[in-house]
Amino acid sequence: MPQCKPFAVSVPASSANLGPGFDAVGIALDLRLLARVRPAKAFSLRFSGEHAPSHDGYESLIVGAMRRVHRELPKVAVEVENPIPLGKGLGSSAAASVLGLAIAMRARGMKLDRDALAREACAIEGHPDNALAAVYGGAVIAASACPSECVRLGAPEGLRAIVVVPEIDLSTEAARALLPDRYDRCDMVFTAQRASLLGAALGSGSWKALRAAMRDRMHQPYRAQCVPGLEGALGVDGRDVVGIALSGAGPSVLAIVRGGKSADAVGGRIEAQFRDAGVKARSYRLAFAARGAGVWGLTA
Repeated sequence: MPQCKPFAVSVPASSANLGPGFDAVGIALDLRLLARVRPAKAFSLRFSGEHAPSHDGYESLIVGAMRRVHRELPKVAVEVENPIPLGKGLGSSAAASVLGLAIAMRARGMKLDRDALAREACAIEGHPDNALAAVYGGAVIAASACPSECVRLGAPEGLRAIVVVPEIDLSTEAARALLPDRYDRCDMVFTAQRASLLGAALGSGSWKALRAAMRDRMHQPYRAQCVPGLEGALGVDGRDVVGIALSGAGPSVLAIVRGGKSADAVGGRIEAQFRDAGVKARSYRLAFAARGAGVWGLTA
């Protein structure tokens, strides 16, 4: 295999579910995982950034995704800068998988086929929400990576995200284990109604419907038992709050806000709910990412 030219890959963080859109709805956030890749005598991978992993699990995600493209790792030196909090419901694993796939494709001179990238990322993740948001950017509503089962939407115009990350460890596996095997019919009807409204609101830009549309009875009430302060956090309201939900499996909270004067105070109010429950938290004010995974050349 000939040596590749230096290149970079970036992949956005994402928030999934948005309340009732369980395993189906995702939206990209402008907090981007970045890799710089240069030819080398042998493969190597190192991390930097505020959220550089402290164990080899994240490295395994990236390398495992690369091996799906080709069993043999390319002879490149990969430097990954990670600003995405790990294990906090912000799509860090999906971003890592997409990053690994994209690096391997580019290093081997393959065209970056987004649909192929989406299929592989969904196969790794097991569901399409974070994976497709990371690949395509904007918002996605999907049952799978199949084009006939996926609707891709642009990033919401005039809105931005307040993401509040509490200092709680809650793995996706543990969060899923909290869910019951059976649900009451009234709860499923409630959630189905809001999920339908959520899709219609995102597709039409009817932001006034999002507050009601992002309510859920399928997973958030059950996960609240492991996220102190979540119930109060989800109840935060205000003139500029468009909608609020647990981000993915949690424990982070996503608030969608308008750009009004009171919007910047929303993060502080959500932090206060966690603080009152004895949990420290940090807010991020982010744009929604219209652009998904991207690859570009670097100067040598």
